[in-house]
Amino acid sequence: SAYESPIAGEVRHFDPADHVEAKLLRRIDRSTVFALAAAHQALADAGIEMAKEDPRRVGVVIGTGIGSAQLIVEQAAILAEKGPRRVSPFLISHMLPDTATGLVAIQTGARGPNFAITAACATGGATTGEAAEMIARGGCEVVIAGGYEAPLTPVYYAGFNAMKALATADDPTKAVRPFDATRNGFILGEGAGILILEELEHARARGAHIYAEFVGAGTSNDAYDMVAAAEDGHGIAQAMQDALARAGVGVEAIDYINAHGTGTPLNDRVETKAI
Repeated sequence: SAYESPIAGEVRHFDPADHVEAKLLRRIDRSTVFALAAAHQALADAGIEMAKEDPRRVGVVIGTGIGSAQLIVEQAAILAEKGPRRVSPFLISHMLPDTATGLVAIQTGARGPNFAITAACATGGATTGEAAEMIARGGCEVVIAGGYEAPLTPVYYAGFNAMKALATADDPTKAVRPFDATRNGFILGEGAGILILEELEHARARGAHIYAEFVGAGTSNDAYDMVAAAEDGHGIAQAMQDALARAGVGVEAIDYINAHGTGTPLNDRVETKAI
C-alpha cells in the first residue's frame, strides 16, 4: 500500500517445505525453491527417470534476472544489525545466479553442462535456445531449462516503482494492458517455468509425450540503452529474422507470436514496429 503500484503477482498457497528439506530450506532463497520445485515437476511430467539416463548427457541451464533477491537483503540486514559473525556461511554459495542449477544437478544427478544465463526479461527464452544448441552440438540428450524469479522484496519493488514502469491500476483486471492505448506499465510477479528439451530420437525411443518440436532460435541486442529499446525496433526484429532463418521457415509459417508485451508506452510501440 505504500507504493503507487499496489498489485503484484504473488505465488499463494505454496509451502516451500513441500519441495525442499528443512536443512537446505534455511540456506536458500525463495526463488531457488521455485526453481527446484518446477524442475522436479518438469522431469516428472516428461517421464524422465534419471536412473535410466546417462547422467553425463543430461544438462542444466536455468536462468534468472535478479536471483536470490530476498536472501541477499536478509543477510545485509543481519550484517547491519548483528555484525559480520552472524552472516550465514552459506550466503556466497547460495546467492549465485547458478545456485539453482547446481542444486538441481545435485538433487537429480545430472552431470552434463551446468550453468545459468542472465538476460533480463529474455532470460527464459535465452536458456531455452541455448539448451537446444547444447543438444544440437551433440553434448546432451536431455537438458533441464528455464527461468525463475522472486523479486517481490521491498527494495526491488521500490526500484521498479521509481522507474515508473509498473502499472498503477488498483483493479488487477485492468493493471496490465499490453498494446492498449491506455497502457501504463507491467506488474512484478514471481515463480518459475522449466522445460525439458530432449533429442528427438531419444524422446521417441522412450515413448515420451512430445508437446512440440524446437526448430530454431535467434538472439540479439540493439546496443542502445539499459532499459529502453531502440525506436526502430531493429534488435527485436533481428532476433526474429535469425530464428526464422535458423528454422528454415518463412513468416507465412508463423501462427502465433509470444510478444514481450510489457504494457509500457515505449516497449509496445517499438515491439509493434519490429513485428
